[in-house]
Amino acid sequence: MKKLNRYYNRGRHPRSFWGKRALNKMNGKQHAELPEWVFAEFKPGPKDHVLDIGCGGGANIVRLFTLAPDCAVTGLDLSSTALEMSKDLNYKAIKDGRCVIIGGSAAQMPLAREIFDLAIAFETIYYWPSLAMGFSEALRVLKPGGRFLIANEMDGEGEEYRKMEYDIGGIRIYTINEIEQELAEAGFINIDARHDETRHFICVTAQKPSAS
Repeated sequence: MKKLNRYYNRGRHPRSFWGKRALNKMNGKQHAELPEWVFAEFKPGPKDHVLDIGCGGGANIVRLFTLAPDCAVTGLDLSSTALEMSKDLNYKAIKDGRCVIIGGSAAQMPLAREIFDLAIAFETIYYWPSLAMGFSEALRVLKPGGRFLIANEMDGEGEEYRKMEYDIGGIRIYTINEIEQELAEAGFINIDARHDETRHFICVTAQKPSAS
């Protein structure tokens, strides 16, 4: 159990050597299945300004540029180790002025209002201190009509997840219904969800109202 605890703590705030190892693993093939599943049906707009909340090692930023070469991406993460890796991985896009990587919390983003067409949050809401605050911030930084996507490898369905939360501490594994309810309370509309029950993957999308 100590090993599992260390693994999720590194995911929460990767640091130094072991943090880099955790980020490399997140960027690797094992964790590619979720974004491949998500982006098979969901695409960014061709010129969207995208916010990657909890960008980690930057692999999803690479995927966004593959899907929409003319988009612009801002990556946000609390971990300086993650920021460094994301910058290294997306060096050319940063040099070309299409990508910015910044430090900050999902609960209090150092960003202006209504500047993004799309915000994504992959495998990160487990660690947020408050889902309500994170969703409120996402709503704030999205343009009217902007889209929000949340994707997790764990669907929160079953007592094993409650046991995992208890054993690890400091994480919360949400069900689709819980995410949908929080999105609606934050003010999002057009909330929709996909669920791969075999792999326990979930993807929830929502939209900021056009008239804010």
